[in-house]
This record gives sequence, C-alpha cells and structure tokens, in this order.
Amino acid sequence: MICMNKTNFIKGSVFEYKLPLNIGFGYCKVIDFRNIRKFDGIIVKVFDYISKEPLKEIGCLGNVDYLFGARRLSDIPNTRGKGAWKMKGVLISADDNVIPDFKYSNKSSPLVKDESTVSPWFVVKDINKTSEIQYSYDKVRHLEDNVITGQLGIELRTAMEYMRINKIDIRKHFDITVTTNWNIYRTMINTPIYKSIPIEIRGKVIE
Repeated sequence: MICMNKTNFIKGSVFEYKLPLNIGFGYCKVIDFRNIRKFDGIIVKVFDYISKEPLKEIGCLGNVDYLFGARRLSDIPNTRGKGAWKMKGVLISADDNVIPDFKYSNKSSPLVKDESTVSPWFVVKDINKTSEIQYSYDKVRHLEDNVITGQLGIELRTAMEYMRINKIDIRKHFDITVTTNWNIYRTMINTPIYKSIPIEIRGKVIE
C-alpha cells in the first residue's frame, strides 16, 4: 500500500474509489496546487470511466475524457480506513498545469435549486483570485462551483452524473431530501453535461 501524505504527494496521481449503489468503481486524477493556495489548493478531475471490477492498470485512462469539470477537493485523498481511495499510479498530461475558472456567487441560500435566478456571479481564477467583474449567469453556467468538495461528494457526483448521462432516474435511487445528496444533485443539474460543453470554453468563463 502507498501511504500518501501532505509532503510526498505526486501531482497527477490517479485514484480508484467505489461508487454507491454497486455501480462500480470510479477513477480520478488529483492535482496539487498548494504552491498557489496552501490549505485548499487541491483539484480533482474525474474520468468518464466506470468499471465493474478494479482496473489492473490505468494506461487506458490516458485517452479518456472527463465526466464533469474539475472540482476543488478539501484535501489530498485519504488512502486508509473507512472511505479510503486507492492510489493506482500516476498519469501526466498537458492539462495538469491548467487551473480552470470556477463560478462563485453570494447566494442567499447555498441550496437554491435554480441558479439562473441568482445574480451577480463572479469568477475565481487560479483558485486564489476572485474577479471584481460581475458576470451574467449564461457566461458562467458551464463552470463548476467554487465550493470545496470532500471525497464522499465526488463519489456521489460521479454516480449521479453517470445516471444523468444514462437517463436513469436519480431521485428513484437517491433520497434527495438528505442535504448532502440534494446539494450534489443541485450542483449537477445547474451545470451542463460536460461532453456538451464546447471544448474551447471548458473551464473558462465566457468573456
């Protein structure tokens, strides 16, 4: 077992995690930007790849698109104990040093269902700078929210995104009256399916 800690973490490390409802196993790449933002500078990119059995090698992920936009992660993944993710190796790619834009708004309620009713919107660049420019919702809708997510949140979003893409009734399988489930679900439905977003604006505000 590889024990990850705050000092020996390798940028581009790939992790495997079990999805709820026995859907299978999900895979993500974790990028460390704590040189820019010391305490919460971790970004996770989830591959559009779910397997019924654990992968023996991760080379096949090199040409796989992402399932949804990069998310901010609360810390480097836990690899021991309950809810642990398994470190599978390292994949280096050209976009590893690219930090996406994130959308941000002072919502009256963080659980608002329809984000198109919220204004104004701002953009967080380089995970460290909030723009002073105000944007309309249509300019930022395709971006992921700046909110920081834990490992469980990534597992839930992966499962729900898989269901959304495959037209499986999410509400039938998840109790969205549970706050954690609802917030992940709400965040997802307010963001377009990643593959539908034009490549040239993925992770970039529309100026």
